[in-house]
Amino acid sequence: MTTTIPSPTTVLPDRRLVRHYRQSFGRVLRFEWIKFRTLRASWAGQLLLMALLIGFAALASAISNNRMGQAPDRHGPFAGVGPVATVLTGANIGVLVVGVLGCVLGAREYGSRMIASTVAAVPRRWQVVVGKALVLTGVLVVTTLVGVFGAFFLGMSVLHSGGNQTAALGDPGVLRQVLGMAGYLTAVGLLGMGLGVLLRSVAGSIGVLIAGLLVLPGLAGALLPTSWDPALKYLPSSAAAAFTTVERAGTDVLGVGAGVAVLVAWVLAVLVGAVVAISRRDV
Repeated sequence: MTTTIPSPTTVLPDRRLVRHYRQSFGRVLRFEWIKFRTLRASWAGQLLLMALLIGFAALASAISNNRMGQAPDRHGPFAGVGPVATVLTGANIGVLVVGVLGCVLGAREYGSRMIASTVAAVPRRWQVVVGKALVLTGVLVVTTLVGVFGAFFLGMSVLHSGGNQTAALGDPGVLRQVLGMAGYLTAVGLLGMGLGVLLRSVAGSIGVLIAGLLVLPGLAGALLPTSWDPALKYLPSSAAAAFTTVERAGTDVLGVGAGVAVLVAWVLAVLVGAVVAISRRDV
């Protein structure tokens, strides 16, 4: 009895050539990129994010200047807020955009049942999560950097035209806050993606993300006694406050290095949970 070993190229009776490809992580990454770029909502989300960051920078700076050109308003809605925080105001809404985008990327295949085809084509299921994470990270890094630097330069220009205080990238801590905001927005997108895979629901993952980033910190900081502040500083948004202009819960704040480490730990924990979930659960 002989055993036939299939060759890389098999000739069918009708003379068609069928090529057999080995599944590799590079191919997984390519497939995830194709799925991302063919989804119209992906590009709409990127454009919306940049528009919000840059548009709100101009709007907030104009309000701070008291209606563009009049004497600066020392008691307006941005009185007492630093210039960097003013021009990065749009990031507060941008968090929602990148969070929703991440949740859609992680959970949409479960709603359409396309996930069954995905895991059938990729036996090493962890590669699916890692591939999605790398594609989303690459896109968001570019988009958020363009958005935050565009917001910074436009916003500072408007503030300068109104005679308000401005800041330069070379000033102490300014570049760290601008880059930190781009990093925080990217981290939020990854958190949303991981939650989407974990919960297998777009609506459910969006709800959990918004509650964890926007609702819980505010409620906890307002309702819990100050004795809880040492614990509240480890929430994702409070950790990001160490190197961005994001509002923190409570009065305690971590150092810059510790804040980065805590936020990265949150992202890794959610992504590891997503890997475990997709590997062990039926699809």
